[in-house]
Amino acid sequence: MLEVMRDHFGITEPRMRREIQGLHKELIKILGSKGIKYENLRAALVPAMDRQEAAFIFDSTAFDSGHYGRETFMHILPLLEPRATQSILVGDLLGQDQRLVVEILRESMILSRSFTFKHSTLLYCVYINNLSDAALYRLHQGLASCPAYLGHIPTTFGSRAKTYVSLSVASFVLKSGKTLIVAHEDDRANSENINITLYPLEEYDYRVASLQGMYFSTFLAFKIERPSFKEFQIDTDLALNAISDEVALFDDFAVLLDEAKHGYLINEKLGKLKIAGLEAADREYIAALIQSQLSANYIYNLSYLEEHDVMKFNIMLEIQRSTGYPTRMTAALEYLPAQQTLRVITLH
Repeated sequence: MLEVMRDHFGITEPRMRREIQGLHKELIKILGSKGIKYENLRAALVPAMDRQEAAFIFDSTAFDSGHYGRETFMHILPLLEPRATQSILVGDLLGQDQRLVVEILRESMILSRSFTFKHSTLLYCVYINNLSDAALYRLHQGLASCPAYLGHIPTTFGSRAKTYVSLSVASFVLKSGKTLIVAHEDDRANSENINITLYPLEEYDYRVASLQGMYFSTFLAFKIERPSFKEFQIDTDLALNAISDEVALFDDFAVLLDEAKHGYLINEKLGKLKIAGLEAADREYIAALIQSQLSANYIYNLSYLEEHDVMKFNIMLEIQRSTGYPTRMTAALEYLPAQQTLRVITLH
């Protein structure tokens, strides 16, 4: 919506920033009227270093009903952690290259039962983020009684399976405790709360809060981490425009880690650096590492600190290790478009 509005009306970057910020303020007001604090939704909207993500795969033909999404949620809803804040995305697995899909499933899927692959579009995916280890185990074990459940794909760390799934599913529900936030039509008042889906969202003591789709899709839709493809570069453009009147993509930006900040990281973040194998790395190496991953993921947690005149955002770094899982670190970066520089604020 933002891209179409900007291009159709020829909106300048300063005006676009005001429009985005105005929509965001209205979103906060709408959520507040429904007893929901926007800041409490953070865990569902940004990646977490100490939580799991997973894509749960179902055979849509195994249900007697044609409403396989509804049937799936009848099994999933009672297994979710009541107090958790999570984004839930859904979709059929898409793709023209079926051989590639089979390869991805074989290399990444933890099976609950064996199955014969027919076509990817017969496989229904429910993607859930911000899962504790116990919650992931509970879902995988609890869904074993569902005749359609085939298994899950771990998607906490980057992989081609995670990238593939990200291109097949779309945000559906944002769960905040026992409240499920969904989108409704843009011509329906935001004062209403209605479940316009066929899914049984009011079951198991959940309440539904809804708002117009333009607010949900712009601000409440979780984006699965993946490389920033040029075809979707508009996402980064508009994200930067939300905090800055000057938008410059940072492919050619320099990453600056000054000596004082490097000293602070060595003194205060040494434990984390050791886990990542960076305890002996000089500041040029760390800056180069961040530079190399700028296009490998999304930017998030964007903000403008008016009192310091600082525009900043975070990116998630995945650092491979010789054994075990990769190490994940968050880099907070100051955005300096006039100098074509990203200044490292901290790593954690």
